[in-house]
Amino acid sequence: MTKKFKLIGFDLDGTLVNSLPDLALSLNSAFAEVGLPQAPKELVLTWIGNGANALFTRGLEWTGKANEFSETQLNQLKQRFDTLYGENICTLSELYPNVKSTLETLHAKGYILAVVTNKPARLVKPVLQAFDIIHLFTEALGNESLPAIKPHPAPLYYLCGKFGLYPQEILFVGDSKNDILAAQNAGCISVGLTYGYNYNIPISESNPDYICNNFAEILEIVG
Repeated sequence: MTKKFKLIGFDLDGTLVNSLPDLALSLNSAFAEVGLPQAPKELVLTWIGNGANALFTRGLEWTGKANEFSETQLNQLKQRFDTLYGENICTLSELYPNVKSTLETLHAKGYILAVVTNKPARLVKPVLQAFDIIHLFTEALGNESLPAIKPHPAPLYYLCGKFGLYPQEILFVGDSKNDILAAQNAGCISVGLTYGYNYNIPISESNPDYICNNFAEILEIVG
């Protein structure tokens, strides 16, 4: 039987990996070094979704003390956050339930698997390696891999071109509105996960084609 989908793409943070603990740890450690207040994890969660730069900026705005630092000092603080997170990308992070087994099943069934994330590109493969799932993916795109990031459709168009696929042959799985918008903008089929990071807004409001409460439910979609 011919597969409806040829390639399945996945967001990373909030979809495959619960990276909130390490992001919060790194941000708060950087803030503590310069006397800034510590942000609760529940608040940091609402800042995730547009990459590390956006997370840092939102955190800095929350402190209300950005004007106390020079531009040079703020750049140094951002670099410190980047360094700390690079050192702690998998200190506390974990795969979500059923992620590894589901990916292994999809890989065994012959699907091309790809990661499309707004996370810094240099950190993507180390995360996949740390959780021993990198061998399951044919492609892994981060925020510097292409000129545009989600919700722009460029990463998904790139996958179409590289693997010779029509957009509707790609199933894209994510936890945030940017993931769903990227899929919709590219003409791909989308899966919205109810867990993860979506600014505390139900993923149903982004109108994905499918909604899953558990990662393993993806197997029911592909058949």
